[in-house]
Amino acid sequence: MASNTVVIFDTPSRDDKTWSHHVLRILFSLHYKGISYSVESVEYPDIVSTFEPTTLKPKDDLVEPYEIPVIKLQTSAGIPQYHMLIPEIIQALENIKPEPSLLYNSPRSVEFRSRFGKALVPILQLAVGHVPNILSDRSTEFFRQKRKNRWGKSVDEWIVEHPIKEGLALAEPRLKELGDWIELTPGPFIDGEHPGYVDFTIASILGYVKAIGLTDAFDQLLGMSPSVNKLYNAVGLSQQGNIRSQSLFSTGE
Repeated sequence: MASNTVVIFDTPSRDDKTWSHHVLRILFSLHYKGISYSVESVEYPDIVSTFEPTTLKPKDDLVEPYEIPVIKLQTSAGIPQYHMLIPEIIQALENIKPEPSLLYNSPRSVEFRSRFGKALVPILQLAVGHVPNILSDRSTEFFRQKRKNRWGKSVDEWIVEHPIKEGLALAEPRLKELGDWIELTPGPFIDGEHPGYVDFTIASILGYVKAIGLTDAFDQLLGMSPSVNKLYNAVGLSQQGNIRSQSLFSTGE
């Protein structure tokens, strides 16, 4: 399947930068595996109309039947294949180029999902309300309404109920525990010397905080665990040359 061309759909910021942690971890994976790809922008109000005509099966979710990221593979037979669910996306990338592996089902990756999947929730909660600050006007309006439908409250109410300071306090012991677990291998990654999808997931969530403009919170998060900090910077080294994410790892930004 080496002849496939990968298109990844993204809802970028108004400055045309990738900010979504969901999209970032797939971009990290593509770059690490050396799979060529292009990025196609989709504004929030256009997500359903873009993917409803495709072969994608919608989620059982009235608020968000389709979600970013989606990848499209153009096969040699000329038949586009769409993938939205993360396990399917990962498998598609592994099929295109098996090595280096994303280690999605390694014992440590499975353990991460069972033990630490929720550990990063406070980071997401302190950040998500600030996403409208970076979106286009059209996407901002849709994002606000979608979140109100999801939460039963406005984005502004969410921010009041999830202050950054409180979110950081909740995140600190969880990041320290995660850091202790990371140290069980020689590192810097959870499986040792080679990164995988879990490492990209951790880095994408931290990078997400920086990408939406919460740089002070980002700096505080990286200072909570030397091992998590080391993992983040090591992911950055794996992304050298990736113009879509270089600002997340540049000390000058």
